Amino acid sequence: MLNTAIYGLLRLSFDLLQMRLWWWGGLLLAVGLATALFGVVFAAVQTDMKRLLAYSSIENMGLLFVAMGLALMFSAYGMKPMAALALTAALYHVASHALFKACCFGNRERAACYAERSLGKLGGLIRYMPWVGWLTLLGVLASAGLPPLGGFVSEWLLLQSFLFTPGLPEPILTMLIPVVAALIALVAALAGYTMVKFFGVIFLGQPREPKLPHAHDAGRWERAGHAVLALGCIALGLLRPNCPVDRSVDTAVGGERARVRIAASGWLLAPNGLAQASYGPVIFLLGILASFALAYLLVRRFYHGRLRRSPPWACGFPWGTARMQDTAEGFGQPIRQIFEPFFLMRRDLPTPFDEQPHYRVTVTDHFWRWLYVPVIDLASYLARLIGLMQQGRISAYLLYSFLTLAATLLAVMR
Repeated sequence: MLNTAIYGLLRLSFDLLQMRLWWWGGLLLAVGLATALFGVVFAAVQTDMKRLLAYSSIENMGLLFVAMGLALMFSAYGMKPMAALALTAALYHVASHALFKACCFGNRERAACYAERSLGKLGGLIRYMPWVGWLTLLGVLASAGLPPLGGFVSEWLLLQSFLFTPGLPEPILTMLIPVVAALIALVAALAGYTMVKFFGVIFLGQPREPKLPHAHDAGRWERAGHAVLALGCIALGLLRPNCPVDRSVDTAVGGERARVRIAASGWLLAPNGLAQASYGPVIFLLGILASFALAYLLVRRFYHGRLRRSPPWACGFPWGTARMQDTAEGFGQPIRQIFEPFFLMRRDLPTPFDEQPHYRVTVTDHFWRWLYVPVIDLASYLARLIGLMQQGRISAYLLYSFLTLAATLLAVMR
């Protein structure tokens, strides 16, 4: 559904609007930057799985707006190869986001069966749901923008697009856009921080609820569906980004190719030639696999496969429990302190006289209170008014129908 809205905006900006206006691209870029910062900051402090992933999607939609804004500005000034590069980053991120977010949501639905949606009621699930845990890890890494997965490639292409902004003839743009690029890098870093929290609190550590050890792993068909999404994240990280979107990009920017191509060596991904930065996804993947293989061989060679299981070391304290491990609230505390003016927080603090002390902090955004709460209250009020009509007798309902029919006939006769 989110990608459908992006499709509509792309059709409006690159198809229905015949003129390319740089200020329209600048507006999209500004809105996208604000949206990405808003989404990633609120995602970092969430304690609800569904809300965390929803705010993460807001952040990704903001990145798409930024890429579209750059493409429109480049196109307005006739820099069509650069426009095609930015648009390629946008379309590739649409595909990547669809895969890695679906991969993370599959985990959410599975884990929610055992502990609702609260991160505070989860933990240690990778022991009981290993298939779900390891496949979700690939989606989480892609969402964090780490190589060699699809999320990294699309964000890397977006940052590469910013390298061409000094060629824009508008002085104010060349002065402000480097600041935007730095903020986009901040968004990417906070996204990684959020995904570490998401995976670590759910799957690592000890179970926080007694019913979690009874959790069951995904079934055969569930594993297959989850594996398709995870493999898609890997495939998008290894493909040439221009391959799936060439025709769309060519049509949108007027026949100029993005030229995001494999260089002459056949290993490097270089946007618009090797004069700019290049990235070798296959080389990176082979390096990771070689590192794992080397570590495995060294352990087998020098330790002869000996394995000793023991509790994790906790500074010498041997009686560690799930209450002592980091929580979602504690993980997000630094972000809450830094960006406190942006949040609407409510704290339930314990008192010295409580037999069972309880602390809880609830974080919401001001837009929810300003925009959505009044609409919800109005809808509830109207629903109550309409509901009064349902508390009559059958004769009253027949009277309503007769009066409505009579009014309709009088209107037609006139």
